[in-house]
Amino acid sequence: MSLNDLNQPLHKKARERAARRRRAVVAPALIGAALVVAVVAAFWIAVVDDPEGGRAVAVASIEDALPAATGSLATEDGAPRAQPDDDAATDLAALPAIPPAVGADPSLMERTGLGPLPRISPDGRRPREVYARRSATVPEGVPRVVIVVGGLGLSQTATQIAMDTLPDDITLAFAPYGSSLQRWVSRARQDYREVLLQIPMEPNNYPQENPGEHTLLAADGGANRQSLHWVLSRMAGYAGVMNHMGARFTAEEAALLPFLGEIGERGLFFLDDGSSPRSQASEVGEALRVPVLTADRRLDRSRVQADIEGELAALEVIARTRGLAVGVASAFPTSVETIARWAREAESRGIFVVPASAALDS
Repeated sequence: MSLNDLNQPLHKKARERAARRRRAVVAPALIGAALVVAVVAAFWIAVVDDPEGGRAVAVASIEDALPAATGSLATEDGAPRAQPDDDAATDLAALPAIPPAVGADPSLMERTGLGPLPRISPDGRRPREVYARRSATVPEGVPRVVIVVGGLGLSQTATQIAMDTLPDDITLAFAPYGSSLQRWVSRARQDYREVLLQIPMEPNNYPQENPGEHTLLAADGGANRQSLHWVLSRMAGYAGVMNHMGARFTAEEAALLPFLGEIGERGLFFLDDGSSPRSQASEVGEALRVPVLTADRRLDRSRVQADIEGELAALEVIARTRGLAVGVASAFPTSVETIARWAREAESRGIFVVPASAALDS
């Protein structure tokens, strides 16, 4: 017996002994109750198969057409693809289910480990012809304007707004890093819209300014072919491709020759966004007999509405002077709204808006 025990009052020691007896009785009871609860829970899950505990649960299955071509799945070679932005789930749920055949013709696809690549069909049909929008016939001598809005597919909300707002003759260009690209392209094709794919190319200050993974580099030689195939496989159903950045790449004839050669062999056309005065794309395309269309104006270098309206007015002057003008823009909200309003009013001023492919023979 310790000194402390001797110094404690007897009634205090009695209370402590009683508390120890109660703990000895309560602890086994609690353990037993816990075991009963665990057994009941296990039985409920196994028999009833309802891990949500009886709460009502809705389960939806979302499947993309041509999953090998969408931007939301991993590639077979392990290369990562872009994930949807935060608003993707809400917007994609509202999209209608569209059969794959609406967006792409299987005879125009070469199946590869990366995904489907565009090709000329065995009977000689080319994607730039099959996927071209058949717009209304423009009377002889009437000024025509091509407008291409790019950067689509990256933001689900911005893409939805652009497709709902822009007139059908505006050409749509999708970035290769977007999610659910094939679903968007299929929807565009259902509306008989014309679609382009944007190809990331090396700018002058690369890599400080980087267009993204699988960028085509001016001095990359054979590696560019693999990168090009990766980009081309992100979706199917497009009539042509256009550059994203690329001031350095398009200035190098040695880089353009194999690139435009393959674009031509696959039955596509190339749209040069006109951002670089040193671009050799038009000259190389002519030498290879590959259709190349060069933009005259970048419509939204400034995102201010008045500035975009000024660029559209300048584009209209070019069209009246030469008969054809080509403008490019990005899917910024102000750009989309301003372009849509201008396009709706253009015909009343004697200007016809036509898809990019309609200008290839000009």
